[in-house]
Amino acid sequence: MRLDVRRRRPACLKTAARLGCLSLFLLAACGEVASPVSLASRIPATPVLITPAVPVVTPTVTVQAAAEMSPSPVPSPTALPPDFWQALPVIPEQISPRVREIYQNGLALGDNPHVFSRIGDCTSAAPAFLVGYAGRYNLGGYTALQPAIDYFQASFGRPSLAAKAGMNSAGLLSTLWTGKQCLANETLLDCQYRLDHPSFAIIAIGTNEAYYVHENPGSFEHNMRIILDDTIAKGIVPILSTKADDVEGDGSINATVARLAMEYQVPLWNFWLAAQPLPRHGMVDPEHLDSVSYANFTDFSIPDSLEYGVQMHNLTALQMLDFLRKQLAGNPAVGNLPTITAMP
Repeated sequence: MRLDVRRRRPACLKTAARLGCLSLFLLAACGEVASPVSLASRIPATPVLITPAVPVVTPTVTVQAAAEMSPSPVPSPTALPPDFWQALPVIPEQISPRVREIYQNGLALGDNPHVFSRIGDCTSAAPAFLVGYAGRYNLGGYTALQPAIDYFQASFGRPSLAAKAGMNSAGLLSTLWTGKQCLANETLLDCQYRLDHPSFAIIAIGTNEAYYVHENPGSFEHNMRIILDDTIAKGIVPILSTKADDVEGDGSINATVARLAMEYQVPLWNFWLAAQPLPRHGMVDPEHLDSVSYANFTDFSIPDSLEYGVQMHNLTALQMLDFLRKQLAGNPAVGNLPTITAMP
C-alpha cells in the first residue's frame, strides 16, 4: 500500500457557458486567454481548411515516413487514420534533414544552442515543468540523462511568459497578455523568443482548445501553422507535444499536433503514449496531471514516482532534450537512451 499524496491544482478549464455570459474572450484553463475566433481576424494569414481524415490501408505511421517528406511543409490534407498518432513513439527514432536545416539556420542567426523556450499552458508552467532541473532533482535510475541537464542548465530556471495557466494557441499570437519586457505590438510568442534566443522550443498546447475545437475546427490548426512558421523562420526547432488528457472527447487535438509534426518534419514528443500505462493515465482529474510530490517534481528516487503524470512529464521531456542534444550538438552515432513506452 502506498501513500497517495497527489496534489490537486486549481481548476484549469472553465467555459464561457459556465460563467453564463458571452464575451470576446474565453476563460479557460487557469486563466483568461484570447478567443481564437476574435483573434483570427487580426492575423495576417490565410486560414487553412481541414478535410476529414480518410482511413488508409496501412494502420500505423512511422517516423521514416515523415523523413521522406519534402523539406518544406505542404499545407494539404493528409490521408491518415484518426488514431494514427497513438502508434508514434514517445521519443522519435531519428530527426529529419529539415530539423538539421532549421537548427543550422538558427545558429547562423545567433540562437543559443544551450537554450530552449517553454511554450504552453499550465502543464508547461513553473514550477512543475522542468524548473526542478535547475537545482532540485534526483535522477534515480536515469543518471545517464545528466549530460542533458548540464547542456541545457541555463534554460531550466529561465522564466517564461508564454507558459502559463490559461494559455492557448490564440493567446500566443496575441499582444494583449504580454509583459513589460515585450515591445509594442509584439506577440507573446515573439516576445519570448526575443528574450530567450533559443535553438529549441517545447510547444505543448491544446488542453484549452477543447471547448471550441468542435465549433470552429479550423482555428487550432490555423493558429498552430502560424506558430510553426514563425518559430521555424527564426531558426528555432519546434518540439511539438501531445497531451495526456482528452477534454475534447475524440483525440482530435493530438491528431492535429501529430499530423503537423509529420508535415513540417519536426520532432513529436508523444507524451500521451507515456501517460497511458500510468494509473488514471497520469491525471488527477480530466484536465490536470497528478503528482507524487507537493514540491519536487523532478525527484525520480521517490518510490513509485514514475506512476504519476507530472514526474513522467518531466522525465520524458528530459529524454527528448537529450535526444536532440545527441542528434544535433553531440555525436549522432552515439546510441539513444531507451525510451519509455510502458510502465511495469
